[in-house]
Amino acid sequence: YKVRLKDLEGFNPITIQCHNNPDADALGSGYGLYCYFKDLGKDVRLVYSGPNQITKSNLKLMVEKLNIPIEYIDPSNEDSLKVSGLLITTDCQYGAGNVTKLEADYVSTIDHHQIEVEGGELTYIYPGLGSCSTLVWKLLREEGYKITDDNGLGTALYYGLFTDTNQFAELHNPLDKDLRDSVEFDNGFITLFKNSNITLNELEIAGVAMLRYSLNEDHEFAVIKSQPCDPNILGLISDFLLQVDQIKCCVVFNET
Repeated sequence: YKVRLKDLEGFNPITIQCHNNPDADALGSGYGLYCYFKDLGKDVRLVYSGPNQITKSNLKLMVEKLNIPIEYIDPSNEDSLKVSGLLITTDCQYGAGNVTKLEADYVSTIDHHQIEVEGGELTYIYPGLGSCSTLVWKLLREEGYKITDDNGLGTALYYGLFTDTNQFAELHNPLDKDLRDSVEFDNGFITLFKNSNITLNELEIAGVAMLRYSLNEDHEFAVIKSQPCDPNILGLISDFLLQVDQIKCCVVFNET
């Protein structure tokens, strides 16, 4: 199935859900969908859940500077895990392990990862893209929606692609390149987010964790236990580890 945004216009209210521990791509793609339905006059919310609220400094800055109206749903409050109308999961798939399951009347999935959960006719999964922001950008353009940076949307989509493709180093799909080259964005904000990726405390956590790595030389994999931190920092540590010549694969974890 390849749902179009116009196929979803009959629903109201609409809840857009990012995966737990949302990253910049989940925020960017979610904000793109939010802007589209908000401009149609829909009653729309942008939400995320899971055990952790956003703490990573670049993501907090992204939400603040671009005025992204994202709400946190506490998973311990059962009443808040039910939404009426349409639920759209973005950058994740309904029922997958990385997203808290919300009950809804109708469910749509918009994602760019490999298919984990078979969705219905309100689904669009495009695994060949570098980011879900690219898929949302494509869907917005197909409906003739004008994407500007007046509301920070251009910057949000650009930064989502930037972070999900390792600062454009893993840019292969022509659509990803089209987004990079054509969208309006605020370079000052991109520089600010890029240079606010880690706090001094997180630097210490990452540094200590990497010093205490455990390496299996025969099979070229490493395992690292970190102190509790924002889950996105685990990704930062693993990205760094994979640049080591003797490490082909790694597991980075902490106990919560």
